[in-house]
Amino acid sequence: MKKISKLPTILGLVILIFGVIAGVVLINSQQVFKIGADTEAIPKNVRVSNLTDSSATVTWTTDIESSGFIKWGETPSLLNKTVLDDSNNKSLVHSVNISGISPSSQIYFKINSNSKDYDNNKTPWSLTTLATKQESQNSLIASGTILKTNASTPARAIVYLTINGTVVSALSSDEGNYLIPLSNYFANISDTTAVEISVQGGSGNTTQAVIYPRSIKFIPTMILGRSYDFRTAVENNSNQLPESTLSVPESVEVSSRFEVAKTEKPNEEVKGISIDSIDEGEIITTTDPEFFGTGPANEQIEIQIESELQTAIIEADSKGTWKWSPPNNLEPGEHKVTLKWKDTSGIIRILTRTFIVSAAEGPAFESTSSATLAPSPSATATPASAGTTSATLKPTPETGSLTPTLGLFIMGMGLLFGSVFIFKQHA
Repeated sequence: MKKISKLPTILGLVILIFGVIAGVVLINSQQVFKIGADTEAIPKNVRVSNLTDSSATVTWTTDIESSGFIKWGETPSLLNKTVLDDSNNKSLVHSVNISGISPSSQIYFKINSNSKDYDNNKTPWSLTTLATKQESQNSLIASGTILKTNASTPARAIVYLTINGTVVSALSSDEGNYLIPLSNYFANISDTTAVEISVQGGSGNTTQAVIYPRSIKFIPTMILGRSYDFRTAVENNSNQLPESTLSVPESVEVSSRFEVAKTEKPNEEVKGISIDSIDEGEIITTTDPEFFGTGPANEQIEIQIESELQTAIIEADSKGTWKWSPPNNLEPGEHKVTLKWKDTSGIIRILTRTFIVSAAEGPAFESTSSATLAPSPSATATPASAGTTSATLKPTPETGSLTPTLGLFIMGMGLLFGSVFIFKQHA
């Protein structure tokens, strides 16, 4: 009888162990799910622009629509001020203007995205304001419209203009329009200065263009995912934005033949020249990068690196590939690589990529000669801390989950059944 009575005890222990294992697995699976969901809200493409003696703009993108704000202060350990995102609703693109900073002052900041703080590898980002305010006698303004890749829907995007190494930006409206008052940041701009335009639309959608100041007041409409050269655009003195023209066969989608004043150069039409080793705005951790890409076989290409000017003439091999490394190591900060070549029609083509060199110890990113920003390939999440804030923030409610309760219920049932069998054994 004693041998037979051991069976309920063994069965009770099996149920108990099963209950404990099931509960642990369910709770851990919930934690993994939460971690996966949070990573989509990590700030990417963090940049500083619109720098003055008393203010600056911080912009970033996220892979999912999220809300955010900036925590900042004058010391890394005391970020006791907050500024809300200019996007009132959840968005893929984010822009925050920080004001009330003293001239020549360094401040530190973190980004709160979807109620979680992110920093630059456990240290805050930083920037330094200008010493004096730029005075301008002109009222130069840049404006235009951004469309999504379907060439018809307005795009919510961040538009950057780089002029002589200084970066200014604006967030486009829900209608896709943007306006940048250049006179707030530049005393004078030469007519021969090439203005670089970079657009971040979120989810990896970007656009690059180049234009001269004479046409910058009304920049032609741009579509995300394409490249443009507007240097031949005619100055528009009217009060209306330039209109884009469509010339589309009935059997072809509108987005595949969209044209803007005959100056549009889609990426797929750049005669096979490409830079495959680096993306626009990418952050790299080596000071000795190797650039490579594709091009027509035996085609000569002029390659140039800025801000430290290094130039070379390279040639694609017989297989249509090229590669090149700058002879001198690059300093930490923002750089630009430019390819120039002639296509089969004899027209000079230009392809550019801006990128950031970040050393292992996390050196500063220089958006201008006086601004510093320390970027990293991925932001680090830190627990949100309570502090003095200058804005009232509504907490984001979280939907409840029954998974922990279910796990505890299973564990409890296992303990209950095990106790019952053990009790009967000894009764």
